[in-house]
Amino acid sequence: MSLQWSCQRYGAMGTVSMIKMKIGSKLLLTYFLLIFSIFMITSISFRFISQRYLIHETEQQLQKDAKVMSQLLSKVSLSNNLVQKKLANERAFTVSERLLSSKMIIWRADQEIVYTDMGNVSLDHVMEKSKGPDRKFVTKTESIIAKNGKIKGYVTLVASLRDINNFNGMMRKSQLVSLVISALIALFLGIFFKNSLTKPIRLLMEHMRNFSLKGANKEISIKTNDEIGELADSFQALTSKLKQYDEDQKMFFHNASHELKTPLMAIQGNAEGILDGVVRGDDIEKSLQVIIAESQRLKKIVEGITYLAKLENVEESFFFSSESLDAVIREAVQSVKSLAEQKGIDIKVDIRVFEAVLMDKEKMKRAFINLLGNAIRYAESIIVVSAIQRESEREVTIEIRDDGRGLAPEESQKIFQRFYSGEDGGSGIGLAITKAIIEAHHGIITACNSEEGGAVFQIRCPLKR
Repeated sequence: MSLQWSCQRYGAMGTVSMIKMKIGSKLLLTYFLLIFSIFMITSISFRFISQRYLIHETEQQLQKDAKVMSQLLSKVSLSNNLVQKKLANERAFTVSERLLSSKMIIWRADQEIVYTDMGNVSLDHVMEKSKGPDRKFVTKTESIIAKNGKIKGYVTLVASLRDINNFNGMMRKSQLVSLVISALIALFLGIFFKNSLTKPIRLLMEHMRNFSLKGANKEISIKTNDEIGELADSFQALTSKLKQYDEDQKMFFHNASHELKTPLMAIQGNAEGILDGVVRGDDIEKSLQVIIAESQRLKKIVEGITYLAKLENVEESFFFSSESLDAVIREAVQSVKSLAEQKGIDIKVDIRVFEAVLMDKEKMKRAFINLLGNAIRYAESIIVVSAIQRESEREVTIEIRDDGRGLAPEESQKIFQRFYSGEDGGSGIGLAITKAIIEAHHGIITACNSEEGGAVFQIRCPLKR
């Protein structure tokens, strides 16, 4: 029994979870709920406000007309014939700009009715039903003053509350018709705006579903000048980065396999030669030296790949502190000085940065050593290391120049790629590591040829972050 109940509950929850509403439907529903709420609030407010307004306007108009009538009757005697003759020469009285008609009762001070157009309805009944919850009439009474200043009678104007309600109902019907027409127009506009809003979203969703790293993808173009357009541009930029990253990964694996294959083949060839007895005597020692050298090279490549992966995946921690740029550069120069002297290359240093720079000292030193080692490989006789501080931009510019043959035309864009190796180059890991270190310091590194000849590596880093 409990199992059956659990299955039914799971099925119900699954059904509920499967009910999804698209964003366009949500917006349209919200729009209709807003219109319906406004319609209901307007209708209820109009019903009560218009009722009170009409009663107030009727009372004021009755008051005004009663005063006019009392002034007309003040000059005549309140007898039936004279009053009827006087009224016959006057126009019928209406209220609310002649949309609601009024009745009249003229009576003496002793409550004797002189004139009435309300038939058999008594004055007491009218007065009783003009107050309280069972109110049926709206009345206004004015005194008729004789020439001697005494009150000789009263004129009472009466408007039926039923007529006011009927008039209010007619106004509500007009309002209802107007609101229905407005709702139809709003429905059309809502559907139009819903389609205009959801169409670019559907295009973006379709583009995202069809995106593939393997095949060619059409460039998405959504020009809506709003957040959806910005989202489309962001997605386009993201897809470009993903494609570039995928291409870089493919190139990385291709180059890595090539770099690892070369020492492995040398190790395998010499080891098989010794094992098969092809290599004998003194040649065995030479083969073993090759195996050792290639093993060390292989170890260096693997260490470089591992270190670069840590830098790019932010697994390697950076410890920033304010350091003297001059001291860090001179320590890097000292590390490669013996190698430069062996090749007869002079390294000149010109540092004009006197403010401390925020950096990870050891990693920045490694970046400089990599750049200096690359310059020593291609320089003819001299390497110049210079650094200046740009106060206006709060950054330092470091340049390492050599007097070698310079870069090939296409090398300036490829030289920092992993495993890219130019003519007489190394493993192609050093400059990729250097680029990762500089970018971790929020800096930029570029390479080009100088006008005098030779390659120039330029680094621009902020003084503080």
